[in-house]
Parts: sequence; structure tokens; C-alpha cells
Amino acid sequence: MLSRLVYFSVEGDVGAQGILRILDEAREGNRGEEITGVLAFDRHWFLQCLEGPRDAVTRKFLAIARDQRHSGVTLVAFEGISSRLFPDWTMGAMDASGLDREAFDPPSMTASAALATLRGLRATGATM
Repeated sequence: MLSRLVYFSVEGDVGAQGILRILDEAREGNRGEEITGVLAFDRHWFLQCLEGPRDAVTRKFLAIARDQRHSGVTLVAFEGISSRLFPDWTMGAMDASGLDREAFDPPSMTASAALATLRGLRATGATM
């Protein structure tokens, strides 16, 4: 059974190189776990969607929650799914720093709004 998990957290001032390290680690680790997803970020927030086998997604989220590179990890949604929204990305990345605060404010987003934001960023080509 596939699951989708969405969370947000406060970015811990990791900088551009830190973001690249996070992405490299995620892409390598997710490949072996059959996890796909996307990480959106600006200078304050991380918003991430993970998709894959329920146990693998749960383990990954617990590891993320312990990661010192961010704080205030908040679960937005965790649900069973029949298909993935981001099937081609072991971990896609989208820079949301060009959006205004109202357009990218994860604490104010519902689960459907968070997913719509991630899909919208992908459609605008804000990926890296």
C-alpha cells in the first residue's frame, strides 16, 4: 500500500549548500526505499511531500523529525493513496523564495492547499 505524507518545518538557516546536501542525501536514501517526493523551501520554511510504501515513508519521516537542520516539524497529512503525484522524483526540489509570504506560508495551508502549492511550483518550472 502506498502512502503520502506532507509536513512543514522551519528551515534552520542551512544555506544553499545545506539544501544541496539535504537533496543529495534524500535522493540517495529514497531510491532504495522506493520513496518519491518533493521539497519546497524558501528562506524560512520547508514544505515536503513523501510518497511510497507506508513503512518506508514512516521511517523517513521519523528520521526527518530528528534532523537538526530544521525545527518545528509539523505533520499536515498522512494518507493511503492509489497513485503518486511525484512518481519521477526520488526527491524533487523547488525554490519558493520568489513567492510572496501569502503564497508560501505552510502553517496556514490545509493538506490540499499544500499539495496544490507543490503542484503549482512544479508547473511553473521552479524545480532544481
